[in-house]
Amino acid sequence: MHDGERRRWEARHRAASHETLPSPFVVAALDLVAPADEVPAPRGRALDLACGSGRHARLLATRGYRVEAIDVALTALQRLRRSAAGLAIACVAADVTVSPLPRARYAVVVVTDFLARHLFPALRDAVAPGGALILETFLRGHERYGPPRNPHHLLMPGELRAACSGWTLLAGYEGETRRAGRAALRAGIAARRPPVVDTPDRLRSTPAP
Repeated sequence: MHDGERRRWEARHRAASHETLPSPFVVAALDLVAPADEVPAPRGRALDLACGSGRHARLLATRGYRVEAIDVALTALQRLRRSAAGLAIACVAADVTVSPLPRARYAVVVVTDFLARHLFPALRDAVAPGGALILETFLRGHERYGPPRNPHHLLMPGELRAACSGWTLLAGYEGETRRAGRAALRAGIAARRPPVVDTPDRLRSTPAP
């Protein structure tokens, strides 16, 4: 990420207005992964990538996850630290476009309002077997409603489904929705990584004597 882009994110997070409520799609998707009516218990690690002020990091922590919240904007992380007292959230300042992600580490990975296509394989690899990936951001055509307008920051139709190919689809949508009271064109997906078979011996048939 070049310095101009980094400064843009810092300026955005210094603005007085910022979203504090989690995305309804992320809440619904997480309900499929870890129902809210279950007693919170340790569920493993979760990643909120490009976390901003941490609305989803806080949600994950209240569901019993140990959360790693990563963002390049120090302003956003400082705001998250102030609002996350008592929650199991580790704030990490890093440029996610170049920093490697650990493999098979997280039970849940959440990424919203951020698109770096070259990270799709790394995001898949970061999810532990049986874990879930939740992605949501703006869709091509949203430029007529307002920013972002750069095609590099807008999904193509079907792009999220293709990025999660081979995984179990838990939820997904594409189309017009409401965001902060305004129309927006967005897409989201929640998909579960297949579990690992312990040993190929379990699949091997034994001939009858």
